Amino acid sequence: MNTLNPPSQNDHHLGLQGATLRPTRATRLTAAHLKTAIKASGMMCIHGGVGLGKTLAVKTNLYDLAPDTTIRFQYPPGLTLNDFRADLADALDVADDLQAGHRSADRLIKSALAAQPRVLVLDEAQGLSNHILEYVRGLWDDDRTHLTVVLVGGENCYRRIRNRAALSSRICLWQQYEPLRPDEVVDTMPGYHPAWADVPAQDLLWIDDVVCHGNFRNWATLTFHIQQALDDPEREETSFSRKLVRSVLKDIDSTDRSHDDRFGGYM
Repeated sequence: MNTLNPPSQNDHHLGLQGATLRPTRATRLTAAHLKTAIKASGMMCIHGGVGLGKTLAVKTNLYDLAPDTTIRFQYPPGLTLNDFRADLADALDVADDLQAGHRSADRLIKSALAAQPRVLVLDEAQGLSNHILEYVRGLWDDDRTHLTVVLVGGENCYRRIRNRAALSSRICLWQQYEPLRPDEVVDTMPGYHPAWADVPAQDLLWIDDVVCHGNFRNWATLTFHIQQALDDPEREETSFSRKLVRSVLKDIDSTDRSHDDRFGGYM
C-alpha cells in the first residue's frame, strides 16, 4: 500500500521484460540528496517533466536507504485533508478509531513520528491541496518528530511549492530532472535492454532525436514494441534496423509523421 517493495520488473513502464535499472547523472544525485535529507531530517523536492524517472529513482534509492521507515503516497488531485490524515494514521498503525476528533488523531500521528525516524514521500505533490501541504509542514516543524519529507512532482511542482513561502523556505534540497543528454543515451541504453545492446551509437542518437527525446518512458514504450516486433514470427526482421523502428513507430501512432526521415537515410 504505502510501503516500499523491492525493485521488480513491474517498476518499468509497461512491465518491460528484460529492462535493467541503469544509474544516470540524475539518479546518482538523487541518491546523494536522499542521504543528506535523511541525515538532517530535512525536506527536499524533486521535480521535472513526466517520464524522466523521478519516481523510480526515489523508490529504488529509498529501498536501499530506508526500506522499513519510508511511507509513500501518490494521489490524484482533490484529496481532502481528512482523507490524508486517515491514510497517514493507517500507515503509521495508530488507533483505528479516529472519531474522537482531529486533535486526537494529530496527537497520535505526532507521537508515532516522534517514536521513530520516518521518510514521508509525497508523489504527484503538485496535485495536493494547500491544506495538506501545510499539514505536512506542521508535522515536520514539530520539535518532537523525526521526519524527512520528499516531495516529487511534475513540471509545475516547482512553481507550486515555491509559491508556498513557508513551505519553500524549509526545503533544503531541490533537484530538477531533465531529459537524458546525448552522451547519456549512448552510455545508458545498451545496458538498459538487450534490444539496444549492439545498436551503434549513431542509431541510438537517431532514435532519441526522432521519438524518445531523452525520456525514459518514451524509451520504454518504444523498446516494448520493438521487442514485440522482434518476437513476432510473422515479421521478417530478427534484429535492429531503422526500417524496423519506422515500421513500429507507424504501428504505434499512424498519425505521427515526425519520425519520417526527410533525407532518405539508410534503411
